[in-house]
Amino acid sequence: MVALSLVCVSGGQRGEGDGENPAAEGGSALPMANVVRLMRRVLPSNVKIAETAKQLTHDCAVEFVGFVGGEASERARSEHRRTVAPEDFTWSCQSLGFDSYVQPMETYLRGYREYDIARGRSSRGARPPAPPAMASFLPPGQPVTVTEEELEFLRSVVPPPPEGY
Repeated sequence: MVALSLVCVSGGQRGEGDGENPAAEGGSALPMANVVRLMRRVLPSNVKIAETAKQLTHDCAVEFVGFVGGEASERARSEHRRTVAPEDFTWSCQSLGFDSYVQPMETYLRGYREYDIARGRSSRGARPPAPPAMASFLPPGQPVTVTEEELEFLRSVVPPPPEGY
């Protein structure tokens, strides 16, 4: 049996040393069960995960999402927009040094949009022009091509359509 121990380095601005839970501060919308399910998916089956490791991983995930989301929100605000677009998140990841996250995010976003269009359920109606950050990989009027590797990734993260579609 293997035990799991995790370490998360926080910015130290909130709850430093007073036992305050960063997830409780803003009311976490990230269910613990989802985090644990993801942890179990990537760890060997013989690994037991301590409750403190689960909580720490959850807190780190909430903190990370808040950190990246805050940067994305700042970008939208600086461009005088009220809506934070997915491209703001990819830009945020890149500007914060999380370059390895950008390509998977763009791949997922491209696949999601193609899936949405194919189902005829685009939530945006008529598509506005793509922001400059997106123009490089989503040229207007051209179909999106997806490699086998990207397709495999998309199948692992996009749920299949419900019966009857």
